[in-house]
Amino acid sequence: MSGIHAINNGTVRINGGFFIFKKKIFDYIGEKEELVNGPFHRLVEERQLIGYPYDGFWASMDTFKDKQQLESLCEGGVAPWEVWKANDNDR
Repeated sequence: MSGIHAINNGTVRINGGFFIFKKKIFDYIGEKEELVNGPFHRLVEERQLIGYPYDGFWASMDTFKDKQQLESLCEGGVAPWEVWKANDNDR
């Protein structure tokens, strides 16, 4: 498929921006160094950086439009992040 399409309609995985580090991460970060461009590349080369795919619901809320879309889902009773509500039906 070519052309421009929304990321949520594609098959590309994105980084949701959540990280868990050991204290040793500070040994990899140089002065005035941005986390991804320096340390992450070194960690990948040393096979010390891993990711876990998540196939559940995920959406960013970076813009006003994102906020409106998420509020629309919630107001429509379709808020996939409310996993506790889905579990209420199992009781």
